[in-house]
Amino acid sequence: MNEKKFRFSMPGLRLRVPGLSRLRLPLPGGLYLGGGKLIVASLSTVALGFLVSMFLLISTGDQEITWPMAGASYDAPSMVGARVVDAEFPQDASQTLEINMPAGIRIDMVSFTDVSLGKSGITDAFQLTGTSTTDLITIDTLIIRNSEFPTMDWANGDIYTLHATSSVVAAGHTFSPTMSSTTNDVVIGSGRGATSYIAEDMVVDRIILQQTTSGGDVIIDTMILDGVRAWTGAFNADYFEIGRVILDNVRIGDDGDINSADLVLNSSVSVNTVHDGVVEEPVWIR
Repeated sequence: MNEKKFRFSMPGLRLRVPGLSRLRLPLPGGLYLGGGKLIVASLSTVALGFLVSMFLLISTGDQEITWPMAGASYDAPSMVGARVVDAEFPQDASQTLEINMPAGIRIDMVSFTDVSLGKSGITDAFQLTGTSTTDLITIDTLIIRNSEFPTMDWANGDIYTLHATSSVVAAGHTFSPTMSSTTNDVVIGSGRGATSYIAEDMVVDRIILQQTTSGGDVIIDTMILDGVRAWTGAFNADYFEIGRVILDNVRIGDDGDINSADLVLNSSVSVNTVHDGVVEEPVWIR
């Protein structure tokens, strides 16, 4: 008896997998089957099982956290973050944006543009802090413009030149720094090879920039806050050394009372030169 012979041609499978371009897995084609026995079944089962397993792995995997995703902390100079638990609100999903900077790190630029801050009950909406009077966040130039904060407080640091233009409006202000001719005029050299952290068009609970280890300063060439607005929570800076601070078109106030200072430069800050153009008005940011 003549044995019948069958030949099947099977098309490839095309799948779309999130995060990957079109994936095509060819199934065996032109397989020869003798005696009418289908021997391709086991191969097809293995191939489909592989595809299903890979799809599930990709679909259920955690998304990598990269700058400037909120609700995360970033250990400079890395751009990959880790989820943070809010110490003040551990039951809530955090929307904090945090950069942890070890002693000796060099950063070219830190810039925040058009960022809205605030969450009911927080203490600080923007926090800039070194670890001590000998381990400081050292900045060549810090520019704050087109921004709003309920209060602003500077303590435990050095500023060579502070220039607050007449476009700065506060519900009361007190500048009582220690005037010192020995304050350093900080100049940061080349930022070649240094990391930059730039964020814009965001809504977050707060921003924290903090030194995390001792044994040296954190070096930052330029820091810019442009269009950073907080409806609650303070701007708070501690343990810093800055060459130039420029405040331009900034509004500060949490009560509309010009007799209680909402913009404060404490006596623990040593300054070489102050240009005080602040205008006092009953500002009340809500």
